[in-house]
Amino acid sequence: MGAVGYIRNWTIFLKKYDHWRFLLAEVNKIVYLRSYLKHQSSQDRNQAMHHAAKWLINSMITGKDAGSSTFYFNTSWTSSYPETTGYIIPTLLRYSSITDSAWSVESKQAAVAAGKWLLGIQHADGGWPGGYVHQDRPSVVFNSGQILRGLHALHHVDQSEDWKGAAKRCIDWIWEQLDDQGRFSSNDFMGEIRVYGTYVVAPILEWVDIFPVEAQSWKEKALLHSKWVMLQQNELGWFANCDNTVHKNDKPIIHTVAYTVDGLWNIGVKLSNEDFKEAALVPARVLATEFLSRGMLSGRYTKNWIGSESFIPTGGAQLAILWESIFQITGEPIWEEAFLKMNILLVAIAKRGTRENSETLGALPGSFPFWGRYETFGLPNWATKYMLDSLLNEREKYS
Repeated sequence: MGAVGYIRNWTIFLKKYDHWRFLLAEVNKIVYLRSYLKHQSSQDRNQAMHHAAKWLINSMITGKDAGSSTFYFNTSWTSSYPETTGYIIPTLLRYSSITDSAWSVESKQAAVAAGKWLLGIQHADGGWPGGYVHQDRPSVVFNSGQILRGLHALHHVDQSEDWKGAAKRCIDWIWEQLDDQGRFSSNDFMGEIRVYGTYVVAPILEWVDIFPVEAQSWKEKALLHSKWVMLQQNELGWFANCDNTVHKNDKPIIHTVAYTVDGLWNIGVKLSNEDFKEAALVPARVLATEFLSRGMLSGRYTKNWIGSESFIPTGGAQLAILWESIFQITGEPIWEEAFLKMNILLVAIAKRGTRENSETLGALPGSFPFWGRYETFGLPNWATKYMLDSLLNEREKYS
């Protein structure tokens, strides 16, 4: 979003009385954030977990179809987003399985309905469209890869051939976009070549046991891509070609940094490849160390890890998930500490401190404060998805 669009967003936002309430509450949160963090309880995080699940369910039943939407204060709900719907499905299925989930039945119903909707909009080539569904875009590698996560979770529930067949068509199409250098060089986001394809390869590897005939070939392709990604990493652990824009590719957002590092880490775990895991550990440690020392992260980072722009909670939640995963394997205390403290911060940010309804209650904003440049005045469904994942991790392993 350019400067003109950003100013226009502010102009629209300030015209509504309710928005002034949210604005003043956000200012209050910034001023007293340290106190809110200090006095937060485990019950607060448990409540936030349930509210996040309810908001995600609402994002799937509020529109014209069963896909998940995003809410913006200035424009209300968007049309459904196939990509994020795909990876929200396993989150809701996981939530539905906990013993005291307030909306267990509704979350499972929403997840299954979303999966069936995704089957109905799969393209003939095997991929899924980029962007929001109303934009009617062609198949995109990254977006399609995230839908594989939902199909895998649904297949785990009922072993339906529908999920399996759709996944196979998608995986075959995705691999067709991989060139001999290991890059997804066609049909990816904005036509650019980016390193966060690791976050596409990782869910493909989840399907290896279900497709044993293709297993070896898929593992070889995963190795090829991951080796190319490592060539984009500098000695400080930062990745080139990591942003989801062209003009700010020299300072990628932590959202796409986290995609890249999480994907590489999980590929390393799946393939028992220490080189990939070590490559992921370097940036994960840089960001965990900065977070623990500052209590906050920047939204973007240059090749020397110099930060700029407002914190992007989506990336914070993704990093919390990654840090917890690393802790489970390494047992090193820094990862557990960073994970738990990030959850506290996310819950504080998600609580707006003023009267809310089903459009906002439980959702994590795109930026903190919510007028930051990433998803300005927005509650992107992917932010709440990752926060819920991280809160579920804490509940399952630390309560």
